[in-house]
Amino acid sequence: MRVAILAGGRGKRIGMEKTEVFLLGKKLIEIAVEKCRSFDYAIVCRDEEQAEKLEVYGRVLVDEYKNFGVLAGLYTAIKRLGSCVVFAVDMPFVKPEVLMEIWKKAEELKCDALVPIKKFPEPLLAFYSSTLVKVLERAILCGEKRILNALRGKVVFYPSEYLKKIDPDLLSFFNINTLEDLKLAEEICRKL
Repeated sequence: MRVAILAGGRGKRIGMEKTEVFLLGKKLIEIAVEKCRSFDYAIVCRDEEQAEKLEVYGRVLVDEYKNFGVLAGLYTAIKRLGSCVVFAVDMPFVKPEVLMEIWKKAEELKCDALVPIKKFPEPLLAFYSSTLVKVLERAILCGEKRILNALRGKVVFYPSEYLKKIDPDLLSFFNINTLEDLKLAEEICRKL
């Protein structure tokens, strides 16, 4: 199974690089990499400067389309890794078992994308097939920046309820965008 950690975000709302945010003594990138140790994983980042800082954590892939955002990261991930499950570095509670379940379900359904739906679609914790490389590149060249708008082919929106057997509180989908989110994440860690 292949996993891509999307680490390109500049963290404007939280005021620092997302990879540099500490959660109870560990950087978010360290937490993400720990989750992926048993998988074939790569870290996808926005530019060479960020790549230089992250190469100590494993294989790093640099966005092929600079300053384009998350769609460029997703494109780079599937172009270079092939079909993979992706998750954002700011999702510290992702369970490896959830990553595996998403992969298995996508393989079983033979889909181009498997995007869990919690309240809304969760495209930053999802499966994407290498069949989407050309589709995503066309979308980028047309200026599309939203993942869901770019998807074509067999796209499965997978109810997150099915993941509750592995992740009862669906904490895998929790992400840290603000200092308030970080405080809440710290509270969750203390309770766990």
